[in-house]
Amino acid sequence: MLKSSAVDLEALAQRASERSGVRLYGRSVARVLSALLQTGDFWQVVDRAALPVPGAAAIVEVLIEEGLLARQGDDLVLTEAGREAARALGIRPPERHACPACEGRGVPFWADRALYQTFLALAKDRPESVQEFDQGYVTPETTVARVLHMASRGDLDGKEILVLAAEDDLTGLAIALTRRAKRVLILDIDPRLIAFDNRAFQELGIENAEARVFDLRNPFPEEWLGAFDVFVTDPPETPRAFRAFIARGIAALKAPGSAGYFGLTLRDASLFRWAEFQRALLDYGMVLTDILQDFNVYEIWPYHDQTRAARIAPTRRPPQAPWYRSSWQRIEALPGFRGENLAFTEEDLREIYLDEESSTT
Repeated sequence: MLKSSAVDLEALAQRASERSGVRLYGRSVARVLSALLQTGDFWQVVDRAALPVPGAAAIVEVLIEEGLLARQGDDLVLTEAGREAARALGIRPPERHACPACEGRGVPFWADRALYQTFLALAKDRPESVQEFDQGYVTPETTVARVLHMASRGDLDGKEILVLAAEDDLTGLAIALTRRAKRVLILDIDPRLIAFDNRAFQELGIENAEARVFDLRNPFPEEWLGAFDVFVTDPPETPRAFRAFIARGIAALKAPGSAGYFGLTLRDASLFRWAEFQRALLDYGMVLTDILQDFNVYEIWPYHDQTRAARIAPTRRPPQAPWYRSSWQRIEALPGFRGENLAFTEEDLREIYLDEESSTT
């Protein structure tokens, strides 16, 4: 057992990495210690530390083994040695200075009250999230803020927009409700969501939006390639998912200046994974223009107790408040950009959802 005055964050991170398979370093442990100074709820620790669940769980177990942390029922409590170690290392509780008016997004969802109220009334009857399709939807405020952010970047008015396998958030519906896009095509594997959207379009007289059932194992038909000004998606954070969702969305873009939007979280992907994705984007001829951290706030999904995250958590208490957040990222096509339009096998599909870093499916 380490004495608090001799705590080696890098050594602890190495042990947690070996245990979890997630690449970690000293600051990863420091973030967990910082979060533990503020909360004993494991899911809020993950939120504040912004780490993949398996990595955060492994760090917690290592801290317990070293006598720096203890379990008290379903709470995690720093021991006196743990608090002394935090003091010696200059670690303080995390600070959030998010604007309360826009919930830290920089985009106030209430800027278009009519859109927000209409969307809220429709979304209350949405289909419930199911684990089979890795669904877990964001708050209504998040969805509306996404659309308003698109508008502020010139990616809404008169644009042909593809919403790709992410309609559990009803982003495509919210875009269509503005009646500002030229065309909206929504693709999702869940027939419940497709029927929900098409019924809303029919009832509201929205004629330029359409939702279709589509399985991402199949490549796009030729008519969708190079046909859209903007794509929107919210994929799992695995390399296979990146190619199935984002690379295919890029293939659907028309020209330089076309844009793509997607969510990317640190709760299911490390910064090492983010680096892989950013290098891939450059290879595709795309440039990141916006990264809005913690923009997307997710409701607690009903199948949480069936996920790998729940199984590996160091306590059994389920989340009591939203804890899963992701950044909202915008990319823009440069001259010479290219995407991919590959077919995927059943094995590929399994690897889309889970790997050593992801755990919430």
